Amino acid sequence: MVLQDIKVYFKENTLVIESNLEMEVLSSAVYRGGRQKAKFIINHKVSKNFNHKNPSLYLKNKIKELGLPIKSTVGLMTAADVHKAAIIDENPIKVITTAGLSNSITAGDDIILQNYGTINTIIIIDGILKENAFVDAIITATEAKTVALTQLDIRSRISKGQATGTTTDAIVIASTGQGEKYEYAGTATKIGNIIAKSVIKSVTEAIKLQENITQSRSMLKRLEERGITLDDLINTGMELYIHHPSMGTIENAKRTLKEILLESMNDINVASLIIAGMRVEEDGKRGLIPGITAEEFIKDPVSLVADELIGMAIADYIAGSRGIFEYVRFDRIKPGILKKLGPFMDDVIGALIGGSSSLMYTKLLKK
Repeated sequence: MVLQDIKVYFKENTLVIESNLEMEVLSSAVYRGGRQKAKFIINHKVSKNFNHKNPSLYLKNKIKELGLPIKSTVGLMTAADVHKAAIIDENPIKVITTAGLSNSITAGDDIILQNYGTINTIIIIDGILKENAFVDAIITATEAKTVALTQLDIRSRISKGQATGTTTDAIVIASTGQGEKYEYAGTATKIGNIIAKSVIKSVTEAIKLQENITQSRSMLKRLEERGITLDDLINTGMELYIHHPSMGTIENAKRTLKEILLESMNDINVASLIIAGMRVEEDGKRGLIPGITAEEFIKDPVSLVADELIGMAIADYIAGSRGIFEYVRFDRIKPGILKKLGPFMDDVIGALIGGSSSLMYTKLLKK
């Protein structure tokens, strides 16, 4: 049997994987999870507000409606669009992934979300897997999924930290039961390496298809994912706005500030400095900056001046010495969103707003 014999097709809102021969399966599936034999694997789309007291029974009835054998089918569910599945073929495996991030989470976050936009990964291996190889494959695929999320900088909807998955992720490992024998499938093995690379590709592609998230998304989008919106930036800037009749209306000033903020964030150098601040902020909270503990970092001690240095670099790049002057004003008062941010991010965002605010005054006063 070769993987080309595995059929992947759709029945309305259900992705169906069909095998001519019975497959050995180990999964965390909603319907017939665990160790099973199956000829069919389905990934069924449910509504985002899906609420059924017995999801397994719901899927069993859905499988009956689809005309599939209930004793030879493994069933998953998701609120993601299954038609946007990413399919990767890399001999001897096939990986099918759907990805919705409505409940993305960092492992260890306090759970306050329970939606059904999930990452479902199905891996079919043309070969014979021993029991420990099945478990290895799950570990390898899970690690690879997290690599994909890290490479895309997907954030937890709860803590805003680096997401490691969603609260309802599911995985299926299926073996055709013929061909090469695999005793192990960890990252040090050839088959494990193929699994890892293929899962990274499939998860990345599925997220792009479903969520329209790419590595090159805007700086504003990256900030929004951390809980900082464009309205936050504008409102914070306008808190310290000093009006003069020669500058026109306050609404015009607000529009001008918005334009300059967007233009500044679209500059690769400003974006690079903001990202630098983001990264140091996260490392500081983890206690990864030499010479300062995580507890000391959060207190923003006077000995820590690198945050102000990054802030001055951003403000200076945007508006020169006038930008630095305006940044210092914002940093001293910390209006709006700034008072909610950590040691580096309050300076990074304060400088972005301060530099843009300085340019706003310059532009309005020239009219």
